[in-house]
Order: sequence, then C-alpha cells, then structure tokens
Amino acid sequence: MRKVSVFLFCVLCISFYVTPCFAEPFYVDHFEKVGNLLGGRTSVYQRAPSRATAATSDREHYGPSGKALVIRYDKKNVGGPDDTGGWCGYYSLLKSGPKYLDATGFTNLIFWVKGEKGQENFKIGLADKYWEQMGDSLKSEEISAYLPKNHITTEWQKATVPLDVFFLDMKELASVAICFEGDCFPEGQGRGVVYIDEVAFE
Repeated sequence: MRKVSVFLFCVLCISFYVTPCFAEPFYVDHFEKVGNLLGGRTSVYQRAPSRATAATSDREHYGPSGKALVIRYDKKNVGGPDDTGGWCGYYSLLKSGPKYLDATGFTNLIFWVKGEKGQENFKIGLADKYWEQMGDSLKSEEISAYLPKNHITTEWQKATVPLDVFFLDMKELASVAICFEGDCFPEGQGRGVVYIDEVAFE
C-alpha cells in the first residue's frame, strides 16, 4: 500500500510540473522593440487608396514598459482595383519560424486601447495555419463589443476579446491583427489614430 501511495504522489508531482499554468497573462507585445515578444514580425498591411502607418511612442503608454503602438489609418470606401477603397490595418505574427502558437490554455485576447479623439473603430483579426495560408483572418465584432464603455474613448480601456468568437484551431495560431474594416465606419470610410498597449493572452 505504501508503494502505491508513493507512486501516485510521484505521478501527481510530475503532472503538476509539466502542465502549463496560465495564471499570469502571456504577453505578445509591450512595443519596446522591433518585432514582438515571440520573435514575430509586425507591420502594417494596406491596399491603395486606403493606408496605415504604425510606430511606437513613449508619450502615450499604459503599462510600465514606457511605449505604446500608435496606428494611423485612413480607410477609403471607393477606388482601387475593385472600387471598394482597398484595406488597411496592422498585424503581429504569433509564430516563431515554422512553429505556431498553441493557445489552447487561454480564453481571452486582452490589450489596452485609447483613441486620439474617441469613437475610432476596428475589428480584431485572428488567423490559424489555415487562414494564414489563405492570406486572411477571421474577424471579431467591432471593438466596442469588448470595451467597458462600449466605444473607444480618449482614456485607456482594457479590451477583452473571448477566443471562442473565432472558429479557429487554437493549437496553431499564426497572427493577430487590428483591422480597419469598411463596416466599422459610416459610409464605409474613416480615419483616425489609435493607441495599443500590453497585448496578451489570458
């Protein structure tokens, strides 16, 4: 009986050691350096006549890192090859080389956001291996659905986006994006500045 008890104790100890613990947020980016904390590339995407720029700023930040991401966007509703105004946004690769991010232990994507004037808008795009190969992502609802005040303001707010709104393979996440979709704006067009900080999974 003693041997069985010792065996079970050892099994429990090993299980506890190898099982990941996600009590603390798993940070993707503090915007302190080029690329994110996972070693992934970050940049804007755009198709004319829409456009976007992204930079970091130490004048506006939420966390202790001292910097935040600043995205300037100008989403058009006419022009371009298909006369829908093109598209624009920002992306961050979650995979390192060929290895995708296993996010099965998480329930939410979280980050802090504010606008230059308030009422700015966007959607979150999330891609797994399949959507990466398609060159696209699945989109969330407008960010207002995930904010305490139901819209972007000039003050920092924590956005909490449940991962179950995306029908994806959470074992192989490829990227996360800030997407300035046409249906986020009156008449399909809008321009503005948003600040993003402390992107993480929890």
